[in-house]
Amino acid sequence: MIQPDRGSRALAGLVAQVAKWIHGSIVPIALLAALAGFTASQAFAWTKWDDADKWWTKGGTLNVYVEDPPAGAPAGTSAAVDEAIKEWNDAQAPFGGLKLVRQDTSSDDKKKEAKKTADIHISWTGATDSETNKKDAVDKTSNGFTKETVRVGIKTTGNSNAITRRLKHEIGHAEGLDHDARSALMRENAYSKTNAGPTLADLNSADPFISPTDDDKAGKKSMWGTTKKLSESEDASGAVFNGTNWVYDYNVHALDLPGLTDPVTEFSIQLLSGIGLGDFSVTGIPTGWHSVFFDGNIIPGGEFSDDGADPSPSVLSFLADLPSFGIQPGQTFNFELASPFAPGNTRAFTNSPSFDSDEFIIQAPSRAPEPSTLALLASALAGLVTTWRVRQSAVTI
Repeated sequence: MIQPDRGSRALAGLVAQVAKWIHGSIVPIALLAALAGFTASQAFAWTKWDDADKWWTKGGTLNVYVEDPPAGAPAGTSAAVDEAIKEWNDAQAPFGGLKLVRQDTSSDDKKKEAKKTADIHISWTGATDSETNKKDAVDKTSNGFTKETVRVGIKTTGNSNAITRRLKHEIGHAEGLDHDARSALMRENAYSKTNAGPTLADLNSADPFISPTDDDKAGKKSMWGTTKKLSESEDASGAVFNGTNWVYDYNVHALDLPGLTDPVTEFSIQLLSGIGLGDFSVTGIPTGWHSVFFDGNIIPGGEFSDDGADPSPSVLSFLADLPSFGIQPGQTFNFELASPFAPGNTRAFTNSPSFDSDEFIIQAPSRAPEPSTLALLASALAGLVTTWRVRQSAVTI
């Protein structure tokens, strides 16, 4: 049985008690409606790393300046750069996303020329963990570059497979993606078989490389794509306390507009801090769909957990078994959770076979009431006291 923490249990109890104390008055109606926080508002940016959607332009070409590999780097290091660049270019080509171009740095003169137009600067860090820095002026002010750049430092221990894996992950950050528990490539424990970051053996492995996932492509298309969308969606969601649990109701609608032909095949919720698989139950899911929990609670200290990007929240995804089971244009599907934990605002997003993603601010279980919720509760309770006093005065008179 799911046990709520004291704060959530107290909040739920107060809500129920308010309804009992002043049944029939306007105060509990307003309080419960506000606490439920019905929302259908849409956010303006797909999950990204900080302000990364301002770094580049849609469909733009990014020049990549690559330092000469150091003497101790493994054979194949330069080829690993080309492999990583090709992987991301191939992933984005279908929707006209960013294109990476490696600059010619084969001579001192060409290096000097390349620094005038470089957008991304790849260097080598030896035994220090790989890191990607947000776009800044360090190269411009200190290293002879003309423009602000995103600086990527790549660790060179291990073999060329390790270099390729690090590059694919870090270039994902350089193009704007943050860590994502939903992505096998961009999560903090990418390539690892455990809940910790990858070991050198994981990175050196001869196993096939991980390619950008559907969610990675959706993020890149949302930020940088130039092709028309084939799917658009909206969400009308709410949370209601039934006396025992909070019931979270998500109604995802696929818009039926000219040119929109793709179904919605994914609805994912970024779970709030501290919420795990045992803190909620999936109580409503359409036929032909299944749910998957992606754990963002990674043991700290791994190679990618301190690479400059942010920690990833856990994600609950609802996925269509086949596109034919998806939300076709004009349809609305319902998804439902139950939890003893009160609502907090978070982000949800949809995806489609063509990687068209829409995002929404919704409510999901939260272990700690948000300050706005607590303020609202205090205000409502103050109203309760006023109502009670008025009634008492009426009785006395």
